[in-house]
Amino acid sequence: MKIQDHLPVVFWDKASEKLLKWKNPENFTDKIHDLRVLGKKLRALYYFFQPLLGKDFVKGEKQKVKKAMSDLGAVRDSHVFLNIYRKIEQQYPRLILPKSLKTLLERRSQQLEQDPMLGIGKSLGTQKYLALAMDRILAAREKLLKKIAAKPFSKQLALDRMKKGLEAVTKTMKEAQKEGSADSFHRWRIKTKRFYYHLSLCWHGNGSKELEKIVKKFKQLEQHLGQAHDFHLLASFINSSHPGDLRDGQKDAFKEFLLLIGKLQEEEEKEALCLAKKLMDRGLEETIEKIFNP
Repeated sequence: MKIQDHLPVVFWDKASEKLLKWKNPENFTDKIHDLRVLGKKLRALYYFFQPLLGKDFVKGEKQKVKKAMSDLGAVRDSHVFLNIYRKIEQQYPRLILPKSLKTLLERRSQQLEQDPMLGIGKSLGTQKYLALAMDRILAAREKLLKKIAAKPFSKQLALDRMKKGLEAVTKTMKEAQKEGSADSFHRWRIKTKRFYYHLSLCWHGNGSKELEKIVKKFKQLEQHLGQAHDFHLLASFINSSHPGDLRDGQKDAFKEFLLLIGKLQEEEEKEALCLAKKLMDRGLEETIEKIFNP
């Protein structure tokens, strides 16, 4: 009974290794994006395995990974902002867009690619920051996998962690629905993304078709919340960065663009709430229980 109560070490070790697989992309933008994703997955696994790893270990490792990711956060955002602008340019050909904004976004992206800290301290250049961040995150990955492989992990503990993660998602979802603020939706997104990685970890370990469907739905949910947050960040950047001495035509263009960004943000948030309701109505807690205790 004791043996049956414990999931084999290889379950978590191999599942974690698959979840944390490094793709080693060639494209510069993809490198930054994928490196940050890898860091987020690591932080999610630190939370999941915290009862075995210990709070001190988790706190120290999470800070290292967070620092490695944050150095490149502004570069990633500048790429996303440009991508949003270009997509709107294609999808709304009749909309008069603020051309000076495109120039501003392009210049910002180019500057950050040369110096991700943009005037804070001595510049190393993004490629060097990227190399340093990659070394730190890959080292943290190997350290985590070794720690996991050396510890037994019970089914009940796994189930408890999943339930706690789902509770956090549900709580922040209700707060976002009640408050309606960008910050509340971002908090919900953070918990949702973490839980999505936990679901993925379990799915990589047991290959359940039912769990695969849930994982895909949570991925969609996280993407809606992520896009809403990107629209919010772009609007904040525009409000704090565009020049005040604009001609009337440009003022109107900025105003229209901001209104559109706000509308797109609201649409993504509504889609997220709608999808989340469908997911929660499916009895997720009971489904998760069945996965660990079939």
